[in-house]
Amino acid sequence: MAPFHHRFFLYRPGLALLLLLSACGGNQTPETADPATASAPRSYVQDLLRTGLVAGRHQRWLLFADTTRRDEYSLGRTPQEVRSWLAAYERRQEEKLTLNPDSVQLHIPTEEELRQPPPPPPPKLTTAIQLPSTPAAKALARTQTIQLTQQLWQAGLLTAAEYRRNLPLAKEGAFYSRRNLLNTVNALARSSQGLQTSDELPPMLLRLGLLTSTQAQQLTQDLRAGEFADQVELLPRLPHGRIFNRQHYPAAMLPYLEQLHRDVAKLLPGLHFTNFRARVLTPSEMSSCLGCEGAEDVLVQLQIGTRQYTHRSEWQRGFGPGGLAEIDDTRFYHLFNQVLADQGSPHRLVYVQSTLAQHLIGGPERFGLWRLTAAQAEALDTLAASALNLEDYESFDILPTDTVTAALRSFTALGFLRHLTPAQRQAAEARLRQARLTSREGVLQFVPGSVGEYRGDPDYRSWSYARLLQVLRGASKGSFTPTQVRDGCQHADGTLGFQLGQRAYHTALYQANDHPDPRLFQLIQRALRDQHIPGKLYEVSSALAQSRGQVVCYVFLSPAQERIIRQQRLLNLTDPTLTDAQRYAEEETADMAADSVYLRGQ
Repeated sequence: MAPFHHRFFLYRPGLALLLLLSACGGNQTPETADPATASAPRSYVQDLLRTGLVAGRHQRWLLFADTTRRDEYSLGRTPQEVRSWLAAYERRQEEKLTLNPDSVQLHIPTEEELRQPPPPPPPKLTTAIQLPSTPAAKALARTQTIQLTQQLWQAGLLTAAEYRRNLPLAKEGAFYSRRNLLNTVNALARSSQGLQTSDELPPMLLRLGLLTSTQAQQLTQDLRAGEFADQVELLPRLPHGRIFNRQHYPAAMLPYLEQLHRDVAKLLPGLHFTNFRARVLTPSEMSSCLGCEGAEDVLVQLQIGTRQYTHRSEWQRGFGPGGLAEIDDTRFYHLFNQVLADQGSPHRLVYVQSTLAQHLIGGPERFGLWRLTAAQAEALDTLAASALNLEDYESFDILPTDTVTAALRSFTALGFLRHLTPAQRQAAEARLRQARLTSREGVLQFVPGSVGEYRGDPDYRSWSYARLLQVLRGASKGSFTPTQVRDGCQHADGTLGFQLGQRAYHTALYQANDHPDPRLFQLIQRALRDQHIPGKLYEVSSALAQSRGQVVCYVFLSPAQERIIRQQRLLNLTDPTLTDAQRYAEEETADMAADSVYLRGQ
């Protein structure tokens, strides 16, 4: 390989002084500098070395990054690009990756390669974050991030507004690492840029009746002036919107939760509750962390009029300097959406995520809630790149309590709860009252044993047709009782056989996986017909399973049960005897029929 040649940065004292004055704003301080000022594209090599952001021993790596045409190593020419490079530089040091340009196998792209579009990014993988857990580690992270904030300002990599925003956070211990600070600053910069260019947002808010003409004009001016860096900061300007911050509430659980719920209720005119109660439950059923030790839930109960409401949410122990525990802010407010659904209101509370809080584990936990109608939320969603990224549209699909109660009665009459003891049935009804359902079939999610569960990972390392037959036997409640099962499809395509009654059945099948071969169900259905056994097996939503992980769910229905279920829309039934091509054809036909009905109604 030919020796690698560097193009060194030409150092001139006058130029260095000019760069220093440009970076620091001359004699300006962060408090007096123009908050909207951003550095023009240029090389930051000398600034990074002068401020210690890059160690002198890594100067050759920095010079290589400043001249290379390879994007994965390029330093960039804007503050945002350089901060991204610094985050990668921190990662390389943490993971002890090479910082020697001679060890990088260089490929000089041709002009044709440069004209080609970049390849798609690799899929995102879950990353385990090592948080500082001891007082000494937290103090070190605080010291390092304060120093980094000051270095970034001195190097001209932060505007005055960014410095004023991030230095207090660093002093509070909000950042858990130098890399976390760099990534957070860049996320806020992208958010701020998006807000500055959201010219369509104020006119849309005006058309939806959410702003007056004067308010829309003022919001347009403030967006263009860069007044906002985080989308939740818009909510105080909008009707029926509010920012909530954990640090503004008492540390103790009960006072915190009660005041939080009362503040949310203020977004809903005329709504008042009494008899507020809350308690911690273990083990957690709501935690997104499977099998995590110490995971907890919190059960909130309150009364509105004569109706009792109960809601279960994840209870999250705090990571920040104050160690404040908090309720899962992405779900708890659905209790109020249930109230709105019961009242027949067109409004729901919609979650607005804070860009800042999304990146800070130890910082201010803030989020926004906004009361909207479905039409307003849908119209805002059409903005696509709008600065307001609204979440949880299923809020508008939450079923009224009376509808859920009627569905439970129907499933009970159909025999889906027959196997439960009185105590188990009471427990299932209690859990159902804690949940918010968007479909009638969700009732069965809280009825153990109501569906047959064909489980894979993590319960089983492989799939098995013999195990599936056992599941289907249980789901049929004794109607389908195969014996002498011979499974030759465990590790490759093969043949499966069983006996039903006095007759043997067998068929060729693909190797067992999470998508069972339709030929198995075709064989089962033929066997049921031969034995004059009424009923049929159907696949239903995997969300109805009690288990977590990979699972496929089935029910066995008599003709009468199937008719009632379809009439009352209690379950979404899928025929497992159909091939993929047949399923797609049925779905396309159903979609065309739905489109036709919609067009006739226009």
